Amino acid sequence: MNRSRKPGSDAPVDTVDIVDIALPNDYGVARKNGLVIFVPGAVIGDSVRVRISRRGKRFAYGKIVGIETPSPFRVRPECPHFGPCGGCTLQHLVYEKQLLLKGNHLLESLRRIGRIDTTHIRRSSIVPSPDRFFYRGKLELAFGEKDGRITLGMRERLSPFKSFTGRVMPLEECRIFSPVAERLIPIFLDFAATHHLRAFTPHTGKGFLKHLILREAKATGDVMVMIETRPGTFPDPAALIKRLADDFPAVKNLHRGVNDRTDDVIHFARVHHLYGDHSIDEQIGGLTLKIHPETFFQPNARGAALLYNEILASPYVTEGSTILGLYCGTGPIEIWLSKKARRIIGIDAGPTNIALARENCRLNGVTNCTFYQGRIEETLPTLGLQRPDLLVVDPPRTGMTSGGLSAILAINPPAIVYVSCNPATLARDLRILQNRDYSIERMVPFDLFPHTGHLETLVFLKHL
Repeated sequence: MNRSRKPGSDAPVDTVDIVDIALPNDYGVARKNGLVIFVPGAVIGDSVRVRISRRGKRFAYGKIVGIETPSPFRVRPECPHFGPCGGCTLQHLVYEKQLLLKGNHLLESLRRIGRIDTTHIRRSSIVPSPDRFFYRGKLELAFGEKDGRITLGMRERLSPFKSFTGRVMPLEECRIFSPVAERLIPIFLDFAATHHLRAFTPHTGKGFLKHLILREAKATGDVMVMIETRPGTFPDPAALIKRLADDFPAVKNLHRGVNDRTDDVIHFARVHHLYGDHSIDEQIGGLTLKIHPETFFQPNARGAALLYNEILASPYVTEGSTILGLYCGTGPIEIWLSKKARRIIGIDAGPTNIALARENCRLNGVTNCTFYQGRIEETLPTLGLQRPDLLVVDPPRTGMTSGGLSAILAINPPAIVYVSCNPATLARDLRILQNRDYSIERMVPFDLFPHTGHLETLVFLKHL
């Protein structure tokens, strides 16, 4: 490779072989002349011609200018928006290879970040998603403008080849959410145009409309709609409600979220209920679980049922066991385990989460679950709980807080089930637990997010 020329449009073109895909950015990886080259859009097994656009001492980014030999693992994406849209990043890779890639990334994260010896870990093959398309129960779209017209779609994907502008790529459909998106998007575009509403622009801080969030209960087809705006008067909600009621009876409610922030982060400072019920119901595993606009619910409900059943079938869940669930959210795992365990206690910092967890218990006739609201490190010591037989933790992507870990270690549970959606923070937390005499008994990864680099992992730990 000629290194004497500057990267850019006049840089030489070279042919490289793609030997890996780096997660979570999902860039193809090539190696040549001691340089690691990241190639967006490339697939393992591709032979591609690239032009180096950015170069460091040990790595560079290459932009594909042509595919010499396509990989046998390369497939045609089903979605017409694949590429610029950042929702799916692996749709061009055969599904079985996606699973292998994620499994390797999980082990590499444990070794590199957690310094964990993975040689003797009992690890199951990744459990595939029951649905590879239309599996998501939630879609978040941004409002934007193009050629003077309002649009709805995804913000352009971050690229190493150009600065991020925050532009919105218009979407007409979403292959991982639901066909309802292509029917609802025009309704909100018409409403915005009729009332001359402008899209919020992060760079200027101006505009009114920020996001449209759609949630669908897969078992019932019921849809929840949340429109997020900046503060101000929302014009003629009655007209929007009538249009939804007339044209789309599957929409069971409409909420408006008010976002005071001047960035593009979804954040509800206030929520106004405009129409219908306050929530929708999802049904999985014989349970009815409520979904509220401000609460988290596993995006892949049918895949989540497989994960919950894996915990339920473990030897740590018995008819006489007491189970403590931390970061319990609205209580789906705890209520699932109530089918078998004697007593369940759940703790979560979110008051809405706990209110909905208690409502879910009432809805399903569950009487052996108790839920407490508060931060783990503050709430757990005040409950005077005896040592539980099993601890279940399901933290957010950031993993467990140091205070939460300290509170767990103080009660010294004999067994822990850790549910993780981020291999990096999982590796960090497992290292801490191993240093406090917990051994990894078994690991079961679940692909709850097909065509993306994300992975859900279930880890069973036992105190030595």
